[in-house]
Formats: sequence, C-alpha cells, structure tokens
Amino acid sequence: MALGGHHPTLLLPLVFLATGLAQPSEGLSEGATYQQFVTRHFDSPKTSAANDRLYCNLLMQRRGLTRVFCKRRNTFIHAPAGKLQAICARGGTHVSLNLYDSLESFNVTTCRALPRSRPRHCRYRAATGNTKIRVACVQGLPVHLEPTYLP
Repeated sequence: MALGGHHPTLLLPLVFLATGLAQPSEGLSEGATYQQFVTRHFDSPKTSAANDRLYCNLLMQRRGLTRVFCKRRNTFIHAPAGKLQAICARGGTHVSLNLYDSLESFNVTTCRALPRSRPRHCRYRAATGNTKIRVACVQGLPVHLEPTYLP
C-alpha cells in the first residue's frame, strides 16, 4: 500500500544518481590515471598565448574541460614530465596514504571559471605562480593534483 500516493522506491534511483553526480571528478586514486593527469595538468613548455586569461580559455577548451560543463578550477604545471613523475619517488616527500609533496617548486597557471560561464562558452581568469605541489600517486605516477598550495 502506497502512503499518500508516493512511491519511495521510485526515488531511490534518483538518490543514487544525485550521489554519483556529486562525487569529485578525480579521486585520490580510484579510477584516476596518469594519462588523465597529463591531459588535465601538464603543459610543458607552456603553450603560447597573448595573455594568461586567453591561455586559460584556450587550454581549458583544447583539453576538453569545457564540453559538458565548465570545470570550475584547473591548474596546469609547466615542468618536464620526468620532474612530475619524480614527485612520487625521490623528488617528493610522503604525506599520507598515496599523497606526496614535491621537494621543489613548479611554475603553474591556475584557471578559474568566471561567473555565468556556460559549456562551450566557458571563460576563465588566470593566476600564475611558483609553488610546491601535492599529488596522489598510483604505481609510481601522479594521478591527481591536490589544490593545497596552488594560487
């Protein structure tokens, strides 16, 4: 017998769907890969653009981070791949679980979506800096970038 005409079992799939959509796009390790890390965060040498704002608009689109939704925040690291990989070994300090802090600082550009940005028309502001980074590592390779020290 349904109470007041409501069917709670029909709501269950919606709850699971909403829960799944609320999950972060990158986990500390589960499902994240080195190739995804490279696509989302590696840009060395830094791609040329007239200014950092245009750089963000270009790279976020080029890397596919604006198709379904405007990724709110993303950081690109301007360092050789070998230096990033080394953080998971001799170039980093173990923090906890699979997190490592870099021993050296890296040049980075952090892109943040402007209000009212819409998919395929995302617009970004940029912040640049030189900072240490924290990554999650799986099988000796970075798979996730923590926003811990980023501009």
